[in-house]
Amino acid sequence: MNRRLPVVIQSLLFMVLGNFTFSSYAPLAPFIKNAYLLNSTELGLITSIIFIGSFSVSFLSGAFVDGLGPSRAVKISFAVMALGSLTAALSHSYVQLVMGFYGIGFGYGLITPSTNRAVMEEYYPHHATPMGVKQSGVPIGAALSAVVLPVLAIHFGLQWSFVATIIIGGTIALLIPSGKVKNTETRRQKGYLRQVLGAGRNRSLLVISLCTAFLSWGQQSILTYYVVFLEQRGFAIIIAEIFLALLLSGAVFGRLFWASISSRIFNGNRLKSLVLIMVISSALFISFPTVSVSIFDAGFIAFFVGMSTVGWNSVYVTLISEIAPRSKVGLFSGLSLMVISVGTILGTPFAGFIRDRTHSYVVMWLTLGIALFSAAMFLLFMELRYRIYHVDRKETDFVSEA
Repeated sequence: MNRRLPVVIQSLLFMVLGNFTFSSYAPLAPFIKNAYLLNSTELGLITSIIFIGSFSVSFLSGAFVDGLGPSRAVKISFAVMALGSLTAALSHSYVQLVMGFYGIGFGYGLITPSTNRAVMEEYYPHHATPMGVKQSGVPIGAALSAVVLPVLAIHFGLQWSFVATIIIGGTIALLIPSGKVKNTETRRQKGYLRQVLGAGRNRSLLVISLCTAFLSWGQQSILTYYVVFLEQRGFAIIIAEIFLALLLSGAVFGRLFWASISSRIFNGNRLKSLVLIMVISSALFISFPTVSVSIFDAGFIAFFVGMSTVGWNSVYVTLISEIAPRSKVGLFSGLSLMVISVGTILGTPFAGFIRDRTHSYVVMWLTLGIALFSAAMFLLFMELRYRIYHVDRKETDFVSEA
C-alpha cells in the first residue's frame, strides 16, 4: 500500500468508502421497495444477493490478496463495485437491480481480507487496536451512506443515489497505486486448491465462522428491516433514517470498545469477547420488539443495539487473523467471510419470510435472538471442551496431514 499515510489510516479509508457503497441497500431499502413494488422477502433477497456476490469471490480472495498483494486487490475491488453501481443505476427491472448489487458485493468481498493482511503485516503483535480502528470504517461508511443516499434519493431520485457510489468506486480504482506482487513463491510451492482444502479442515476456523454466521444474520437483518420496522411503529421515514445513522454510530463505538475490552479484560482472548457480544446481542433482539415510540428512548436503544449487533466485527476479524498462519491471513479471512455470508444469504430472506407470514416483526426478532443465543452457547462449549482459540504466527504454508 502507499506509504504516504499510515497503513491503519489507509485501511480505515478503504473500509469507509467501500462500505458507503456496500451498505447502500439499507438506507435505500424503502425507496427500492416502493420503486420496484417489492414485498419483505424480495427486499431481503437483495441483501442476500449482495452477500452471494461477496461469497463468490471469497474462495479466490487468498489468491488475490496473498498472491497479488493488498493494494492490487483493493484496486480491483473498487473497480468492480463501480461497475455494479453503474448496473444498478441503469436498471429498469428488479432483475437488473439485483445484478448490480451482486457486482457491488463481489467487489466488496476483497476489501476486508486485503486490509486484514495489511494491518497484520504492519502492526503485529500490537494489532488489536489498529484492527478495531480499521473495522470502525464499516459503520462509519454505512452511517455516511444512511445520511447522504436518502437525501439524494428524495431530491434527485433513486438512480442518482448510485451515481455517488459510481464516482467513489471509479475514483479510488484510478488513484490507488497497484503496489508490488508479493508471495508468488507460495503459489509456486503449493497448489492454491490444496491450500484452501487445508484451511477448510481447520476446526477452529470452521467453528468460529459457523457461529459468527448467526451474528451476520442478525446484523444484516437489522440493517435491512430496521427503517421499515420503525416506519411501521409510526416514525417518519426521515426520523427512521436518522435512527439508522445513530445505530451505525453505536457500531463505530462498539468496534473500538470491544477491541479494547478483548485486550484489557479478557487478556487478548477474542473468542471470549465474541461469546459475550453474542449473548448481549441475543438479549437485545429478544427485547427489541418492546422498543419505545419515544424519540429519546428509541434513539438510545438504537445506539446500544448498534454497539453490539453491528459492533462485533472488529473482534471477529482480529480473531480470524490471529488463528491464521502469517502468510495465509488473506486465505483464512476470505474463507471465513464465505462461511459467515451464508448467515446473511439464507437468514435475511428467511427473516423477511417470517415477517410476511406472521405480519409482525416480533416473531422475526425473537427467532433471531433465540438462534443467536444457541450459537453463543455452542461456541462457548467448543472453547471449553476443545480450546479452539489459539494464535498461529507460523510463516510456512500448512498442509493437513493425512
